[in-house]
Amino acid sequence: MLYTLALIIHVIICVALVLVILAQTSQGGLDANLGGAAMNVFGGTGASKMLKKWTQILAIAFAVSCMLLAFLVRDLDSVGTGKTQKMQEKIDETQVPDTPQPEPKKPSGPIQIEL
Repeated sequence: MLYTLALIIHVIICVALVLVILAQTSQGGLDANLGGAAMNVFGGTGASKMLKKWTQILAIAFAVSCMLLAFLVRDLDSVGTGKTQKMQEKIDETQVPDTPQPEPKKPSGPIQIEL
């Protein structure tokens, strides 16, 4: 349950980080895309500083969530191994032994092809 929640949060962080990075351009950031309207909304310096700040925040959150997921997967793997082994033993027990198949008949002579 905790792993699933952490994975959902990680995906949200990833999508947000991609969107924030794509909103930035090398020619003035979001200001150029909105035709200067961002200067009125975000102040005189525009959206560039805000987008840089959010990029840093989301990058740190991304790194932290990666480490959290790594620890959760390690713990999940040690717990899940016992279940996997029990399931494999059940499968091995329920398998029906192979019955011998009759051998195919071999042709007694050369094969003739009619044209």
